[in-house]
Amino acid sequence: MKPTLLILAAGRGSRFGGAKQVAPMGPKGETIMEYSIYDALSSGFEKVVLVINKDVEQDTFELIEKLGDLKSKVEYAYQDLFTEVIPDELLEGRLKPWGTGHAVYSAIDQIDGAFAMINADDFYGKEAFEAMASFLTQNTKPSDFAMVGYDMINTLSENGTVSRGLSKSDQNSLLTSIVETHGIYEKDGKIYCEGKNGEELISEGVASMNFWGFQQSVFDEIKTGFQKFLKNAKDITKDEYYIPSVVDAMIHDGRATVTVLKTDAKWFGVTYKEDTETARASVTNEVNNGKYPNPLWK
Repeated sequence: MKPTLLILAAGRGSRFGGAKQVAPMGPKGETIMEYSIYDALSSGFEKVVLVINKDVEQDTFELIEKLGDLKSKVEYAYQDLFTEVIPDELLEGRLKPWGTGHAVYSAIDQIDGAFAMINADDFYGKEAFEAMASFLTQNTKPSDFAMVGYDMINTLSENGTVSRGLSKSDQNSLLTSIVETHGIYEKDGKIYCEGKNGEELISEGVASMNFWGFQQSVFDEIKTGFQKFLKNAKDITKDEYYIPSVVDAMIHDGRATVTVLKTDAKWFGVTYKEDTETARASVTNEVNNGKYPNPLWK
């Protein structure tokens, strides 16, 4: 069975100032998400599941209409409507999404088998999709996970700090730990983050840009972990449940091995509004180099 691509497209883009997942980036107004769909379907993925919310529903539907016959390969899950695992009293006063862990879990009814997940507003490169599709096709044990890693320095923004999954691996390219790290920035050629005790130097590790490969077994782990999160969150009105936390716990408990996939793929994305022109120029460069048709859909 070919793997599924799960795209997290329910973000509200608070730092960007709008829904990044439907922002035009390509020469003919294509979004970054469309290039990911194109790469996935041409690299061995069978279908695409979009996790969206009601706020971007119509814009997303209109975007997918451009795919023509390929739109039959796209399904939808709603993160903001998936509340059956959240007690009613905790929903009151919650104004933001519950995090990437909850977003993945909201698509449980649309996924059967191995799948990869990505962010809608990140450009990962076709080589990354090919590597992930190959891994998920060849590795089928419930504990066989994968992650595409990128050099941290190439994932930063000139317009503010960013959050990344800081990951470390062993000599066999197996992930040993991953920590959701916030406030990352570059200064004088070095990378720092805003730690508990102020500025902290990041001297090792690569960035996880939320390109993961999972087996169906991850859903049970997410459900169990989410219940613990709801019980132990310090501020239930804004704390989020992140996929890296799920993976890190499984690694340390011996319930998963995560292969870090190394490719020549180049990542770029949009965190702030000011990143838009750089991202558009990067997409245009990919098109001009012949990697994508123009327009993308015919």
